[in-house]
Amino acid sequence: MADWRTGTLRDVAAPRGLVGGPFGSSLGGKDYVPSGVPVIRGVNLASHGYFDSSELVFVTPAKARKLSANQALPGDVVFTQRGTLGQVGIVPAEYDNYVVSQSQMRLRVDPVKADPRFVYYQFRSRAMVDTIRNSAITTGVPHINLGILAALPILIPPLRHQVAIAGVLGALDDKIAANEATARTAHDLASADFARADAGASRAGRLGDILDLAYGRALPARLRRAGDVPVFGSAGRVGRHDEALAPGPGIIVGRKGTVGSVHWCAERFFPIDTTYYVRIKRKNVSFPYAYHMLLNLGLDRMNQDSAVPGLNRSHALAVPVRLPPADVIAAFTQRVDPLFALRQRLAEENATLTELRDYLLPRLLTRNVTIDEHRRP
Repeated sequence: MADWRTGTLRDVAAPRGLVGGPFGSSLGGKDYVPSGVPVIRGVNLASHGYFDSSELVFVTPAKARKLSANQALPGDVVFTQRGTLGQVGIVPAEYDNYVVSQSQMRLRVDPVKADPRFVYYQFRSRAMVDTIRNSAITTGVPHINLGILAALPILIPPLRHQVAIAGVLGALDDKIAANEATARTAHDLASADFARADAGASRAGRLGDILDLAYGRALPARLRRAGDVPVFGSAGRVGRHDEALAPGPGIIVGRKGTVGSVHWCAERFFPIDTTYYVRIKRKNVSFPYAYHMLLNLGLDRMNQDSAVPGLNRSHALAVPVRLPPADVIAAFTQRVDPLFALRQRLAEENATLTELRDYLLPRLLTRNVTIDEHRRP
């Protein structure tokens, strides 16, 4: 392993391989169109996988040609320049070419020197994220620039070692992504079943006649104790604790922050004070039915606080709702219960895979674990 060396990101870049996004007003919301050449923004780098294509925006091919200096191709590595520093992604092969937004930077590696996935995984490590944040320019919005990015130290082992390490970690990420795709399909099937059940619904009163929104309770990260109880904030699961506030299954609704978000939990859980959790008042309404009903009420559009996004409880409970007959709800619940169970099993498997990947990542990079000791899954 003596042939591993340390260099900088600049050392593995192809000629003119490091570029930033366009300047000023040359690219903005006014330029977005329904289809065309996709624009890579920070939201596309915010997932746990290589890239999130669910919120792509586009510019016309003519606009993309004017921004040819800011182009990205499949296999390029993209970094966030300002905002949520430490985000990184690999450009997928869904489109032939992309445009990098103002707040991102692109690296095209020299294929003789580096595997882009290996570079990506180095930038996913906690040590590198800390290095980036400690290197940020803090005047105004914290940010880095191309000079800072190019000078960041990276490991540069022989290419065969890079490919092997990326292959191990990539196999885990590929399985996580496949599980997520299956879970989305299960969710979509349940949503389609709900739409059919809801088609025969009639006016049943207000949401507050069906369920109640109970307040979550403050639980700062420093006060959480090691345990197996999931902790939920308005954006979803944020950690674990050894004590539950609510039994499972349950539904969590975003109160502050990610307003009106709706999350499902199959087990007992702890909703923090940025959320509400659901208590069912009607015996014939199941949690799966209530979950899909809440997803379709548009609670995410009910921001009642212009300073800090917030969901007013009284206003939410006053929303008119419809219900189908009790036997329709019961039949719906029976059909979708296996889909909810499948999503839960996949979530548990992904939690294990993520833990394994995050365990291996720093150890593979520091050579405390070698590929010979941990073969590809």
